[in-house]
Amino acid sequence: MAEEIMPELNASDELLTDSEYSRKSEFSKATMVQTQVSRCLELRSKDMRPGYTTWVAGATGSPKPVIVPDSRKEYVSGVEALKNVLSPEADLKMPYMDEIYENAKNEIFNKYAYREKVGKKWEKEKAVWIYSGRIFMPQKGAAIMCNTDKPQSVGVSNNPHLWDTKIDAYWDEIVIIADDLFAELNRLIHILDYFKGGSSL
Repeated sequence: MAEEIMPELNASDELLTDSEYSRKSEFSKATMVQTQVSRCLELRSKDMRPGYTTWVAGATGSPKPVIVPDSRKEYVSGVEALKNVLSPEADLKMPYMDEIYENAKNEIFNKYAYREKVGKKWEKEKAVWIYSGRIFMPQKGAAIMCNTDKPQSVGVSNNPHLWDTKIDAYWDEIVIIADDLFAELNRLIHILDYFKGGSSL
């Protein structure tokens, strides 16, 4: 079988290809920021409510799950995405904005986070919890270890909804600080004068 030889690309061909690609992929940061601001406004105009799963009849008549997303998480993610896009400008114009937001998030997390329990043991004639060292925010419906109807024993139980109200309270408070962050980002955009005269980066 004859060996197929690929044609060589010379330097001018390669430069032409790169040049054409650059022209076609012109980047406008102002456009990106405007798109993300519009998305954040759209998400925030909705009622901030938890996600849930509902069931509808499928084509065959059998039920199938439909997941309705948590509008709070979508909004917070949108604001944080805008923050990331504007991070170089924020570092120059508002250097403490990101630190203030992250500190506020950590404070709320520490308030509602679950410190994982893995069992109980006897210690000085008392039943005490054994902790794994993991600290996290569980998903709603996750089984959380708790006392039985005899809390002074080393027996344990698991409750799939024990942390649900704390999870909702966590996201409700995160939305509040995301609102503050979104307001600061809009002040930054105003300072940068992005949307006057079609400016772009």
